[in-house]
Parts: sequence; structure tokens; C-alpha cells
Amino acid sequence: MQSDKKVGQLFVAISDYPHINENGFVKDAFQILRKNFQEGKGYRRILVLDGENRLKGLLGVADLVKAAAPGFLKASKPDAFQGLQIDYPALSLIWQELFSEKCKEETKKPVKEAMQKIGATVSMDDPVAKAAYVMITANTPVLPVMDAGKVVGVIRLQDVFNEIADVILQNNG
Repeated sequence: MQSDKKVGQLFVAISDYPHINENGFVKDAFQILRKNFQEGKGYRRILVLDGENRLKGLLGVADLVKAAAPGFLKASKPDAFQGLQIDYPALSLIWQELFSEKCKEETKKPVKEAMQKIGATVSMDDPVAKAAYVMITANTPVLPVMDAGKVVGVIRLQDVFNEIADVILQNNG
């Protein structure tokens, strides 16, 4: 049996999914996601919206950790010749003292500087098979769901997985 379900039957409404204004601060995004984890919801991304609730981007756990990382921890490309090797264990002791202070400082920037741009979306009327295809080809576990040009929610890989599992296992009991 094939699934005739549409994205609109499986998506998570925007009111139930964490979101933040693009001018909100990275610190606010940390608060939203942490509260979400504490409540056991398990969402790992935040939608980034503009003032008119238009989708601008996504922020994931890795994006937030990266945004909070002090500049001295961010990798840079080495020159052709490095000369003496850096003693990272010794430097880490020095950096440890600055780490907390610098992380707090870094989270004062707006989320629009840390978000991922949206690469793909699906609409409410799209079949679940299209959502699965887009997720696979775009290599993303979450897709914004659009209706009349506005984001109304998201469909997650786990939602698609559960639908596929229902179809596959229905006849196998």
C-alpha cells in the first residue's frame, strides 16, 4: 500500500515549534532551545522569522554552539608554512579562563548572523514522498512547510520516517 498522506497531515504547526525573530539574540535562541529540551520536546532547530513571520533561516544546536564559540577557538586555514607547531594543550589552559566570558559576549549578536539560509521548502499539499525526496537530496532533517507564501510549520525527518514505517510494516504485522 502506498501513502496518500500530504505534508499538511503530518507537519508540526509553527505555534508548536520553536521560533525567533531574526533580530533576536543568540542568547535568546539558547534559552528557547534549552527550555524546549527541558520540556522534553526534542526539537533541535529553531525557525528564524522576520517581523512579518516570513521564514528567513534555521538555527540548529551546532549553529548555536558555533555562534557562541569565541573567535580564538574558530579554525583558520593554515598558511603554506607554519613554522613552529602550536602547543594546543598549553594554550587551552589559557583559553579556559577566557572561554565563559567570551561565549557570553559572542551570544549578544543577532541570530541572523548565525542562522543557516533556507535551501528547500515544501507546501501543505505536497505528498509525503516529496518531503522525503527533498530531505534526502537537500540533506536536511527538517523542512519548513509553506502555505500562501508564509511558513506555517515544519515537517521533520522523524515524521516522514514514521509514515514510511507505517506503510512498510502495515502488511508485515
